[in-house]
Amino acid sequence: MVTYTPFNELEVGQVFPDSSAYFQVTDALVEAYLAATGDTTTIALEEARRPAPPTLAAVYMLEALAHLQNPPGGIHTKQSFTFHRPAYVGDQLRTEVRILDKYVKKRRNYVVMEAETRNQNDELVTTAEISRIWGKET
Repeated sequence: MVTYTPFNELEVGQVFPDSSAYFQVTDALVEAYLAATGDTTTIALEEARRPAPPTLAAVYMLEALAHLQNPPGGIHTKQSFTFHRPAYVGDQLRTEVRILDKYVKKRRNYVVMEAETRNQNDELVTTAEISRIWGKET
């Protein structure tokens, strides 16, 4: 039986330490992502390390968001990403989730979250703001 996080137990400002998710950026993962998305661009940089596509953020943030255990029927309403620095092949990324806001509108429960991803040097890589209609608890 899956346990869901009740809307009334979420608090604004709450950080989910148990929602920290670690993600290793590998060449194979970058190649699979590029193949899956049909991205054929080549990034020519003078850097010695290979950068991952910025939109890989949608993948490495998923596990951290899943730890919030949204009940079934939730709807992803919007998201925005801010890219602070590239993630590179070989980087170990850590994502944590924070509740920015929660409110009720038209009898639906909304949750606004921030997902912050840092690399192994604790440098900020990506910040995302995600809004969801929280599923109904049964």
